[in-house]
Formats: sequence, structure tokens, C-alpha cells
Amino acid sequence: MTDFVGFDLETTGVSSFRDVPVSYGFVQHVREASSSETRIEGGYVNPGVPIPAGASAVHGITNDMVVDAPLLRDAVETIAERLSTLWKSGGVVVGMNVGYDLTMVDSICRRLEIATLEQRGEVGAVMDILVLDRHFDKWRKGARKLTDLCLHYGVTLRSAHSAADDAEASLLVFEVMLARFPEIERIPVAEINLTLRAWYQEWLSSFSLYLEKKGEAPIEAGRYEWPIHLEL
Repeated sequence: MTDFVGFDLETTGVSSFRDVPVSYGFVQHVREASSSETRIEGGYVNPGVPIPAGASAVHGITNDMVVDAPLLRDAVETIAERLSTLWKSGGVVVGMNVGYDLTMVDSICRRLEIATLEQRGEVGAVMDILVLDRHFDKWRKGARKLTDLCLHYGVTLRSAHSAADDAEASLLVFEVMLARFPEIERIPVAEINLTLRAWYQEWLSSFSLYLEKKGEAPIEAGRYEWPIHLEL
């Protein structure tokens, strides 16, 4: 049976290449014939820089809360190794706009000169609920933030912008999607990234054209790489 593991970061800002995590979460639902278990891993990260007030206003994590947390290098090593171990075992990372999170992890590895995700082994399968939702319900009106997807798919989000809670919410949304869109489960694990990358790039290309028609700059070429974006 394939292991699906929810993953999320809370961060100092919105840039995958400049900002850093202040918390992380991995969540897995283990279901057996007579029992079920939710396994949660994660915690705070001391980013080594002050957390901007704007970021704290979003996720509620303050400088005082992370002062005794693992330092950035140690935390990112833990996160990267957990991802690598999951992929080596044939597991699948599940998240919301998770290319952002994976790109941040990989970018920090490069900046700190520790092994990147690719250097640890093949970047394995990634199921992004935002990519899936845009593909299977392309013409639905309205926003598509995690809170919106939870509402649409009937999932209770216990604490928006908690890394572990967001990771579990993404996993729960994904489980609803599996039932609603059986085509997802028919994608071989080895072909998941090729399939979702094509769907993601189709949407991104359309969005870029929309921006250009508005007189705005098109999407940078590095954003088309997925699930880890490139900074060109």
C-alpha cells in the first residue's frame, strides 16, 4: 500500500528562495483492518532571523515561541531527510501548493551547503491538492486557498496556518479527492510527477497569458519547473 504523507511549512514570508521555515509538519494516516492512527511529526524551527510581524499575524508564531527550537540547519536537515526517506520507500508527499514548500527546503539546502533533495536521491511522487483541484474542477468560481478547498470538500480545518494542521487538512482533502475523482488513483506512482507537472504547467501558462493581457509581466521560466521551482 502506498504511503501518503501530508507536508507543510509555516514561514517568515512568501518567497521560496529568500524566506525560511518557522515550523513544519508531516502527517500520515495509518489505517489497518481494525484500527486507524494519525502520526504527526514536526515542530517549531528557530529561523535565525526575526520573524516579521506580518508573518506572525498570519500563522501566530512569534520570536519567543521559537527561541528554544532546533536551529534552521538542523531542522532543514531533518525535513530533507524525512522527505528523502519517504520517497525512497515509494511514498507520496501530499500538500497544498507544495511546490512552494519543497522549493524552500531545497533552496535552503543549497544556501547552507548541505545535500539538496536531488542529491539525497530521486525526488519522488508529489500530490498537490491545488494542482488536482484546478485540473478536475477547472471552471469553478471563487478562491482556492486551503480554507476554501476544505470548505468545498467538506473537511474541517482545525487551525489554519498551523503546519501540522495544514498538512493534515491537505491530506484529508486529498482523501476526499481520491473518492470523488477515481482517475487520481489510476495514475502509477512512477508517473505522478509527470502527470501533475503537465497539469500544473498548463494552468501556469494560461495564467501567464492572463497576466500579459493585463499588461503585467509573464511568469518567470523557473516557475514552470515542478515540484521544485528554479531561480533563474
